[in-house]
Amino acid sequence: MVSIIIPAYNAAATLPGTIQSALIQEDDSFKLEIIVVNDGSTDQSRVILENYCKTCKIITTENHGVSAARTIGLEHAEGDYIQYLDSDDLLIPGKIKQQLNALINSQADIAYGDWQKFTQEGEEITITETITKQIGTDTELDIFNNFWCPPAVLLFSRKITNQLTWKTNLPVIQDARYLLDAASIGKFVYVPGVQAQYRILQSKSLSQRDSLAFVTDCFVNTGEIYERWKDELTDNPDKKQALINSLRYCITEFSIAKSKLFDKAIDLLLKIAPGYVPAEPALHHNISKVIGFKNAEKLAAIKRNLGK
Repeated sequence: MVSIIIPAYNAAATLPGTIQSALIQEDDSFKLEIIVVNDGSTDQSRVILENYCKTCKIITTENHGVSAARTIGLEHAEGDYIQYLDSDDLLIPGKIKQQLNALINSQADIAYGDWQKFTQEGEEITITETITKQIGTDTELDIFNNFWCPPAVLLFSRKITNQLTWKTNLPVIQDARYLLDAASIGKFVYVPGVQAQYRILQSKSLSQRDSLAFVTDCFVNTGEIYERWKDELTDNPDKKQALINSLRYCITEFSIAKSKLFDKAIDLLLKIAPGYVPAEPALHHNISKVIGFKNAEKLAAIKRNLGK
């Protein structure tokens, strides 16, 4: 059995299309269960969901956020495999069957593939980009550095989802962290071809609406991953560099936003790399050698804010 879990909050405009993309995954080779968690919607979502009571399991809760909704859905799921599907995204016909076969044949834990970004006006869907990218040989490192896909693209074995949790302390990047955590314990299999479609532009994502919240999540995530990787860093300089790169990004953004986390990000970087001197830019390198990286960053912060 495959369980498709759809968290829904005020998604009346897109929910019917999303549920329909789940319903058409039905196939004689497996059982399909669709669970919609109505996360305290105040729009017409509840009315719309009444039309699907015979084909979907509907759970209505108070609003606790998407992480909680996914967790509740998983608690009610009976499937051997789990498909998370956001309430404004779409599964491509045959997606579940194709990825399920790949998981069984490869004995992998997580299937993924290609995906598309799209916009929609009325019934007309416009594809804006097709992403065809495979994870590198160091799965965890590649996902931390530069690989992301929406939950709709993935299919998980239940034994993996039973070991994972949605991080409520990372509301902006929880999808990325869930995937990274999966990479630390599971085997991935790539399934060629477009597997899902990810809606953009109609409403800005949380990371677009609040860039400081996004950077804050990146910082918290980097600190947590450091604790996971710290014993490997001597033998794996690429992981060490990945943490440093993430923190340098956070430090720059925190300095512009004048965040209280600016000093904490510098301190964490220097904990990972004591005596750190950046290789570039050249001026920052030279100043850091003379007065130390932390003082050099404080000077750079003044320059950034004067240049705004």
